[in-house]
Amino acid sequence: MGSGGIVVLDDESCMVDTARFFTEFCVDESCGKCTPCRAGLARIKEIYDQITTGSGKMEDIATLEKSGVFIRDASLCGLGQTAPNPVLTTLRYFKDEYIEHIVEKKCEAGKCFKKREEEEQ
Repeated sequence: MGSGGIVVLDDESCMVDTARFFTEFCVDESCGKCTPCRAGLARIKEIYDQITTGSGKMEDIATLEKSGVFIRDASLCGLGQTAPNPVLTTLRYFKDEYIEHIVEKKCEAGKCFKKREEEEQ
């Protein structure tokens, strides 16, 4: 992510959690000058937090997609313009993982839902 870096993931990686991780990074790095990046990325992170803890809804998928496109097109700098790439790419190629997280409350990689389990104990 960033200036020509390569991210290598294996088949045991959760793509929903990976997109959440990169979104969280971009939220922290945002300068906050433009609203699409500042508010949009924060909202996307909230949605990922809901999906990865078991309270996601099917309409969250469309919200992520629409928000990602809007942030990409309306942001003023390179960070905001590229921050939605992990969101949009994982939705394009791994939408089934999003559906599995939301409908079945299941993460094949075992990375998600731990926060919720810890809270219940």
